[in-house]
Amino acid sequence: MEPRIYSSAVNGGYYTQPRSTVFEAQMITPGDIADIEAVTILDEVLGLARPQYKLRPVCRPIRMDSLTARIDVATALAGQEKVPALVEAEITAEAYTVVDFDLWKNVVHVVLSDEARKKAAHDILGLHVSDAARDLARMENKQIVEIAEACTEKVAGTAYSDWGAITSGLSDTNPMLAIQASLQYIEGKGYEPDFMALHPTLWGKFIQNTYVRDLVHAGIASIGAAGGQFTLPGFPTVKVFVDYALTETPTASLGPLVGSTSAPALVLGQGPTEAARYRDEKAGYDAYIIRQYLEPKLVLDDGIDKICT
Repeated sequence: MEPRIYSSAVNGGYYTQPRSTVFEAQMITPGDIADIEAVTILDEVLGLARPQYKLRPVCRPIRMDSLTARIDVATALAGQEKVPALVEAEITAEAYTVVDFDLWKNVVHVVLSDEARKKAAHDILGLHVSDAARDLARMENKQIVEIAEACTEKVAGTAYSDWGAITSGLSDTNPMLAIQASLQYIEGKGYEPDFMALHPTLWGKFIQNTYVRDLVHAGIASIGAAGGQFTLPGFPTVKVFVDYALTETPTASLGPLVGSTSAPALVLGQGPTEAARYRDEKAGYDAYIIRQYLEPKLVLDDGIDKICT
């Protein structure tokens, strides 16, 4: 096994690891020839994966270079109303929620056989790097969804009913009723709702719904030209995040998510990402193994809601 390198989640620098469990080491310089190739592969994988981390923006990032941590996440500051003259206001401190992280790792393995290198008429390493980046992002998106969809349903009486169902040219249900109920619930808890996350199929039904189209035409609501946000009177811009890992067909316990990133409803422990290159001479291949450490957490359940059937 050649020297192992890692990318710091805190400062983005690249370092050589003396041992697999150590994330404090010497920074890599241009003279560290043995590490440069692994750094290049890791940099390319992370660079290609970054745009595909579609659900990372719904979380508050907590960057760390250790795999376990106990972190206080600031959640609320309460004020005192109608303080009389000459009366000292009560001292209120910021509320904190203690979050324990024990990061897991997602791993991709890029293997290049000697035969593939010698026979390929194209950049086979580049194809493997693209695949590795896509799968790192897929795993992270999937794991954020698993945590986010474990939140509780908050608003009764506004269940999801097929947003795409149409009778005589008109949609059978108005999705804005359920969405607005969730927005109002979160805002009533003192948090600013600012995102909706849903499967591409549901987003397609939403933007084609006749009630939504009528609101847009009337100027009451607006949808971004890129399809990534919408606004309603009295609410901030709600950014929309679309990913195939989210539930496509809502059930009694799963559905589109509405939440607040500032609460925060979700946090994402982002640990280091490490890479190592090795050669298996007996089998005849070169390989790169890349490990990404992370853990999403549901911190404030009142900061997120799901619209179920």
